[in-house]
Amino acid sequence: MNNSSYKYPQIFVNESLNNISLSSKAILETRERKYCSVRGLSKELLAKIDVKRVFELKPYETAYEEIVDLESAKTTKSFIVYSPKTDTYMLIEENVNVQLLDILGLKIFLAIGEGDFVKKGDIIGYQVTGKFEVRNIICNGEGVVAYIGTIFEEIQHYIVILVGEENVERIKVSECL
Repeated sequence: MNNSSYKYPQIFVNESLNNISLSSKAILETRERKYCSVRGLSKELLAKIDVKRVFELKPYETAYEEIVDLESAKTTKSFIVYSPKTDTYMLIEENVNVQLLDILGLKIFLAIGEGDFVKKGDIIGYQVTGKFEVRNIICNGEGVVAYIGTIFEEIQHYIVILVGEENVERIKVSECL
């Protein structure tokens, strides 16, 4: 039995009720703007709770494909990120401007996590180059780290999404009844 207590970041993306799998883990937003989590939706539960929006758990590493337009640097859907580092949930709404950090290297060591505030010039990690040199990764933007995703290639490739503090709502999520 594995007793590891390490928690991973999670991302929940706003989906219409028609597109949700009833077996999914999800966060429900009520019309009173309260949030609760459920593992496995049911029609009975949805009938009991006055649901405004449903945020479905998605595979974390590739969620950037659903939540952000890389060309316009705007969110395409509302989403909630769980940050295990701070044990908090952050709600980012649709159509918010973001800053994208594209980080590549033979080996990457990031010193930031979801929920951290970074500013231009901060050292946010280290990279090992093809010549085996170690270089600082300097942040070229400012905001809250909303998401760190992986682009699967031969070398390490991360995409970091920064959102202005004014566009990050820290929310409380309880268990649904």
